[in-house]
Amino acid sequence: MRVMEARLVLKSPAVVVQRRTERGFVKPADWIPGSMLRGAILTALYRAGKLSAGDLERERVEPSLLASPAYPVVKGSRSAPATPFMFYCRRCKTVVDITREAAERLARGEEPKPPLPHECGEALKPMHGALVAREGRELRRVGVETFRSTSVAIGRDRGSAVRGMLFDYEAIAEGTEFWAWVLAPDWLQPGSMEGAVGRGTSRGFGWAELRLEPAQQPPQHGGVLVAMSPLTPLKRLEWRGCALTLARVYGRLDRLQAGWEYGRGFRPIVEVARRGSLAVVEEVSGPAEPLRVGLPVRAGDSWLTGFNALVPLEEYYGVLGG
Repeated sequence: MRVMEARLVLKSPAVVVQRRTERGFVKPADWIPGSMLRGAILTALYRAGKLSAGDLERERVEPSLLASPAYPVVKGSRSAPATPFMFYCRRCKTVVDITREAAERLARGEEPKPPLPHECGEALKPMHGALVAREGRELRRVGVETFRSTSVAIGRDRGSAVRGMLFDYEAIAEGTEFWAWVLAPDWLQPGSMEGAVGRGTSRGFGWAELRLEPAQQPPQHGGVLVAMSPLTPLKRLEWRGCALTLARVYGRLDRLQAGWEYGRGFRPIVEVARRGSLAVVEEVSGPAEPLRVGLPVRAGDSWLTGFNALVPLEEYYGVLGG
């Protein structure tokens, strides 16, 4: 198995949302969950004849292809989730980052110190989990461009609009580019494919071009790691020879829908540490490649994927351009 970097460019708006209301899907996400990206790749390979229905069932029971969450590429720079020690000044529009200092204190078993007041006198707002990217020499808060559309249901009897049946869609704009890591079997070669992410693909939403490229070998893991995905609150994680024992996780807790599985419906809602959390490692062994995409967690007779993607602090800053 090997890690590749994925670049995904939307060819049509994508309905990847955080909320569903009675009138439709609103509040677009600023990322593509790892489980969704994995499903898009597997579906594209199945449609291309490279996987059979039996292969897809085996992937459900014992996954061999995994993907990290995909985050936007903003003006050529990769974005990543902010740690609990990044803060935003509303007046200056600047990011204050004390992550390295906080990580050193956590590694020594000490409590991190709060940030000093900003030079402009404005109170700093925590950014934990928001997206940041490098613009020149500075980190900036970033997001994705979105738009909203309204559709109407068409009655079968008359072929016209049904009164009171309006549905809203908020979508990520066409042309948005995302990046991610993919752990794939050796037979999957770098190259391009067409796939779909999110809802409404039958209406033309979510079609994308996906390109897989060779990725640099990951460094050795240890010390303090940054969660590039939501992190399940388990002390020990293990998958295919890669084992990780955590001493402490520093970050806020969220409740998250673990995705949807074809033919089985929604996966459970799980409690997770927010993306960008810091994890203090007690022990790590085995290959480092699976940690980039996240170690799956067993749930009944299948696996929850797209969680527990962890990278060393220096690799995190490498993603952000230094």
